[in-house]
Amino acid sequence: MKKKTLISFVLLAIIGTSAVFAQQPTLDKLNLVVLGSGATATYRADALNTDISGAVVIPDTYNGRPVTAIGSFGRCTKITSVIIPENVTTIAGNAFLGCTGITSLTIPSSLTRNLGFGLSSLSNSLTSVTFAGSGLPGMNGSFPGDLAIAYQAGGAGTYTRPAGGNNWTKQGGNTLSGTYTRSDGTQITITDSGQTVTITGNYPNNGGRINETLKR
Repeated sequence: MKKKTLISFVLLAIIGTSAVFAQQPTLDKLNLVVLGSGATATYRADALNTDISGAVVIPDTYNGRPVTAIGSFGRCTKITSVIIPENVTTIAGNAFLGCTGITSLTIPSSLTRNLGFGLSSLSNSLTSVTFAGSGLPGMNGSFPGDLAIAYQAGGAGTYTRPAGGNNWTKQGGNTLSGTYTRSDGTQITITDSGQTVTITGNYPNNGGRINETLKR
C-alpha cells in the first residue's frame, strides 16, 4: 500500500512539475539582445534559429531587465503558439513573417505599437488570440477576418474562430446563448460555444422537438 502511495505521489509531482514547466519562458529557444545601456537597458527577444518548435513563452524579464521588444521570428514554421508578456511595447513589422504553424497568440496590454505585417501573415493558421488589454491602436489589417472589428467591439479577452474562417467570437463574452420565447408561447434554448450554435426546443407546429447543431 505504501509503495502504491509513493508511486502516486511521484506521478503527481511529475505532472505538477510538467504543468509548471509548460508555462516557463523558453529561454533555450530565444536570443535576448540588449537594447540601450546602464540603468535603462532592456531586452529584445528574437528566435535563436528557425528550427525552434512548439510553444514559445517569452519572458517578461531577463537578467533583471524587462523584455520590451519582439524582433525576428521569421520563417519559424514549427512554432505552434506564442505568449508575449507584459512589458513588451513594440513588435517588429515582420516579426512573425512566415510562421505558418502558429495557431495561438497572447498579446499583452503593454503593447502600444501597430502589430504590423508580420501578424497578418498568420491569417491561415491563427485560431485563438488573447488580448490582455483593449483599444490597441493601428490593428486594422494586422489580423485575419473580422478580428480587428470583434476586438474593438468586445475588448480584452480570448477570441476564436474555425481554422480559415472569417468570423471571430469572444469566448465567454457576447454570444447567442439564452432562452427565447416564440410568438406562440413556446421556448427555444440556444447554446453558443463560439464554434457551434445548438438550438433545442419544442416546435408543435413543425413536427415536434428540434435539436440541431450549427457550425459557424
